[in-house]
Amino acid sequence: MQLIDQLSDAQAKAYAKHCLETKNTEELRAATNETPDPELLSEWGLTEGQYAEAVTAALAELG
Repeated sequence: MQLIDQLSDAQAKAYAKHCLETKNTEELRAATNETPDPELLSEWGLTEGQYAEAVTAALAELG
């Protein structure tokens, strides 16, 4: 989790770890091309930018 650990935002880091544990590469690739669900953003306390950063970091870790 070297890349995820480098994230400075705690919420983005927590979501990235969650993604790494619960999603596969295909799901993460799809998530990079979709607008995030507003309910998910609210639940995790993320902005769209934090979401994108988290998903990208998780995808890179799996890569």
